Amino acid sequence: MTQSLELPVQEFCLDWTLTGDEGSKVAVTLSGQVSLLDNNRFYKIDGVVYVTEGDADIRAVGNPCLSVRRNGVEKTGRQWGWEMCSARKRLAALNTMEGYFVRTGYWAPADRAIQLSLCAESGWSRRKSYSPHVTVRMVD
Repeated sequence: MTQSLELPVQEFCLDWTLTGDEGSKVAVTLSGQVSLLDNNRFYKIDGVVYVTEGDADIRAVGNPCLSVRRNGVEKTGRQWGWEMCSARKRLAALNTMEGYFVRTGYWAPADRAIQLSLCAESGWSRRKSYSPHVTVRMVD
């Protein structure tokens, strides 16, 4: 795969607040950029997840494992399906160091946008909750 300097680059930012018992809250941010490489044949997501507020309440919200997931949208509206695109990291670990991730993949001629959201897994049962998603439109 070769990289082209004529990249269309789109930035994204998603804020999500996790709530726990007794009014505890922890705010998390997912931000970064999506670019198209090699004459729009591949996509690349560079992102970071970090705690922005409420670091004292991490245990009160259950100290879940956070990961980033992605979905693609084609011209017809058809979607690829949600897939994890980052490693899982405990919320307490994200409080001390940001979680960086990079994901690359094939970009078909019919593809138009990438959707990104956060997943929080908590407890022994790995109960999952999902943030709202952000849509990054790459091609009109």
